[in-house]
Amino acid sequence: SYPELAPVLYNDVKVCSKCGKPCAFTLSVCNSCGTSLQDVPITKSENVFSAFLLGVAKASKGFPYTISLRGLSSDVLITDDLLALSPIHLNAIPKQYYIPDWRFLLTSPEDALSLLDTMESELWQVTLNFLQDKKLRESIFKPDVTDAEIRETVICSFNFPPSQFQLHIQWIVPPLMPFQHLMAEQRNHFHEGRAFPMSYVRKILALKQPYKVTKDTPVDEIVDHYELLGVSYKKEWQAFYESALYSTMRLQNWSTEDFQYVVRDGKAYEFTIVGDDIVPNATPTDVDPKSLQEKDKAALQNYGRPYSNGKPSGKYIPSPLEPKIGKGGFGEWPGVFKSQ
Repeated sequence: SYPELAPVLYNDVKVCSKCGKPCAFTLSVCNSCGTSLQDVPITKSENVFSAFLLGVAKASKGFPYTISLRGLSSDVLITDDLLALSPIHLNAIPKQYYIPDWRFLLTSPEDALSLLDTMESELWQVTLNFLQDKKLRESIFKPDVTDAEIRETVICSFNFPPSQFQLHIQWIVPPLMPFQHLMAEQRNHFHEGRAFPMSYVRKILALKQPYKVTKDTPVDEIVDHYELLGVSYKKEWQAFYESALYSTMRLQNWSTEDFQYVVRDGKAYEFTIVGDDIVPNATPTDVDPKSLQEKDKAALQNYGRPYSNGKPSGKYIPSPLEPKIGKGGFGEWPGVFKSQ
């Protein structure tokens, strides 16, 4: 019905055969459950974030497009991430524009910096709402951790290619959940060449040199261009990755009393504590580690809380965009629709 919206409504993805997550088409392993994507073909998926902004009631598969809503202004929509890597894992989406991915910010650097300022400010305000919850804070963070340290260590980035082609900031407040921290240590999260730290994006935008982008512009070409201008992606990514791992260990307040099993070499063991060491029992249990991961995630995530009848709750935005390009619908960000 709306052919001009086709680029807005669909993504190119690999859909995980195990958990069903639409993953970026460059990934070789699902970054939710760890299943191989080597033989998974690239297909189309519905753009969930566009659906949120348009107030679409249901996906073609029948499930509702309700939102675990944490913040909404005239400029920004903030949601919990359904596939959370940490208890406070948010996505911020610009409400006024369709911007497929972070590359298109380069077409208008000053406007982009202003937009990012607004998005990060609203994300931090939502984060402070969580931090004011005494029970949540004491269960997640060490007692000496300050708001300032939490703000400084937020894992803040963009992915390219994204799993959803509508610009969104990945805002992950450490600590990572235990399984997700392991995935990060194994370099199955925050991939070099796919994760673009906010620090990097801001530094190249601060040069205030517009760069022409189309949907086919190779990201390596962009990286090489700004390397010549003095901004090193590799250095920014390395610092970002090391901070993501360090900050989990520095901030986390997990207690062994909260866990029944430890997973080693793909098997779940009951364990005892000897001094400061976790000592697995000699014989593994028959418990499925993947089912443990899902139970941990459900217990630790904030997605859909407060629950309704034991299940995540959600809502629709009260004033969705009109299904069009232009006033009342998706605003035209410089260079986007000319590139489609």
